[in-house]
Amino acid sequence: MPVLTEQTRYRLIGTIFLVAVAAITLPMLFDGEGVEPMQLDPLPPATLEVERDDTPLPDMTPALDAQRELAAEIDEDGYAKDTGTRFGEPVLLEEPPAAQAEADATRANAPHGALEAPSPTPPAADAAETAPAEAPAAPALKWAVQVASFTQAENATALRDRLVGDGYTAFLSNVKRDGKVVTRVAVGPYITRDAAAREKDDVDQRYRVQAAVVRFSY
Repeated sequence: MPVLTEQTRYRLIGTIFLVAVAAITLPMLFDGEGVEPMQLDPLPPATLEVERDDTPLPDMTPALDAQRELAAEIDEDGYAKDTGTRFGEPVLLEEPPAAQAEADATRANAPHGALEAPSPTPPAADAAETAPAEAPAAPALKWAVQVASFTQAENATALRDRLVGDGYTAFLSNVKRDGKVVTRVAVGPYITRDAAAREKDDVDQRYRVQAAVVRFSY
């Protein structure tokens, strides 16, 4: 009679176990009933309490009006339709030739130091008769010196950086002309035209350029 080895005996026992399990479970799966389904109690309905928000909506009319006004003043690229300057950047306007010539002639014919002579200081009034006055408003900055303009923005940035390195208060201003964007380099601004004209002379001599005194605004 043949003798079963230990390994063969384990395999035979495992086979018998699998056959027994299959004999029990397969009829349950294929007899049409299967495993009896579990009956779960329905969940209770959720009770959510939502408070009504009666806060009035903000009035957006002023914001919409401002948006429409801004859209009427600038083009699709963000440049002002009247001056051509990019929105938010300094506006530089050239003087009419006649006004520029007149200002230059007045400056050339004026005695040295006469253009910006300090105003005489009025005598101090009695403290009891003087009412407290508000601080005077700072004078408006109305002038600048346009040094150059470039179609390549990197060239304008390089000149601006050079001017700043030499101690000038330099800035850039982009303007659209005939559909093309030009970047202007300027220094300033200044309160008086005479101060801007003196700075122009200094820039012309130092950098060998033909700068221009221009109107400055925002």
